[in-house]
Amino acid sequence: MNVPILVIFISIGIFSFLITQSFLSDTNLVSIFFRSLNDIHLLISKSTDLVEILQYINAENDINKGNNIIDITSREGTTENTTVGLWMPMNTSFALQHLKRAEQEKALEILLKKGYGEYYYVMNNFEDPKSLKITDDLLDTANKTNLKIIIILLPPSEGGPSTSYNWNGWIKYFNSLERKYPRSFEGFTIDDFNWISTRSDTKFKNNIDFMEYTELSKELKHKSKDVKFYPTVYFEGTKTGIVVKKYKNFIDGLVVVSGCYYNVSILERQLEIFSEIFDKPMRYIVYPTITYNYSKLDYSPPTDRLIMATLSIALNSSDGLIIWRDADNPVIQEHMENRYDEQYLFNISKSKDVQISDENIETNSKFSISNKVHNSCNSWSKKYNDAYDKWTELPEEEQENNEWKKQLLY
Repeated sequence: MNVPILVIFISIGIFSFLITQSFLSDTNLVSIFFRSLNDIHLLISKSTDLVEILQYINAENDINKGNNIIDITSREGTTENTTVGLWMPMNTSFALQHLKRAEQEKALEILLKKGYGEYYYVMNNFEDPKSLKITDDLLDTANKTNLKIIIILLPPSEGGPSTSYNWNGWIKYFNSLERKYPRSFEGFTIDDFNWISTRSDTKFKNNIDFMEYTELSKELKHKSKDVKFYPTVYFEGTKTGIVVKKYKNFIDGLVVVSGCYYNVSILERQLEIFSEIFDKPMRYIVYPTITYNYSKLDYSPPTDRLIMATLSIALNSSDGLIIWRDADNPVIQEHMENRYDEQYLFNISKSKDVQISDENIETNSKFSISNKVHNSCNSWSKKYNDAYDKWTELPEEEQENNEWKKQLLY
């Protein structure tokens, strides 16, 4: 209640009081009136303090309500602001670009209600009429909502004969999309930016070498500042130092991914180190289903506990999550429904602790199956742990020294 209204109510009360008193004693009327005026003065002088006290109490209540979240997530106020994206969904119910307009609008509405804020999908050629129409239709539908669209460009290690690498043309096209669909078009990513090529028909072993050969950085200079570039960068990638040196100024954020996603014991450290190296917002890709490379090694799909552990770490140590393909996974659906719930956050945090404990036991075991099948992840774990330990042992004034970074970037 503001001060003027408070004064009016008090005045009405005093007036009523005076009328009553006049029937009882005319002689006391004057003294009562002046005493009442004095009471009004005291109330007015203290009313501002009263309002401030009430505001302070309300603020304290808000802080106390948030404190429970702080204890569990360690990122007070960020859980609600954490962006969740969906990457190339395999289930047709959420493959937005291939749906007709009415179905597209319905599916898009479902995604938004579930809590997704970004949608990533592959586009091969900006000159292909069919691709252009698909993209225009999707962006036009999304432009009436808060869903952001990020286009995925494939590197030579994944692209085919129909994939365009005319960077000048792509940048001009993206700039035009931003002007036409400023609300829905967010930008683009290039997949496997610092990854190797496992194909025998590509000229370059490393994707970053191809980016250098085709002078991508030169064309990125012409990118509109409102067209965001989020390269997909692997923790275990190659020549990551070139990404930092040549592309950092054009990067608006990173899509970070681990090739060793079955091992989350060092994920928090990886995210912290890459945050230090790039100093850019990071969205982490969560794999709720198995990828091709792991299926070739006869791995089983990720367990529910592994997915929950990954979600817990990424939620607290990155700026956003990207769900890879399987939005229908029950663990993912539970996360989207309960990611603001304190008990749920506590539960996935406990899953993380158990998962990491078991991973550490398995790593130290001489009979570990995973050590025999996929030793590279263990070697990377050691590499990160050693680099991290050397970094934290440095005096604060020396932590900017690049020596520890070189172990991970070259």
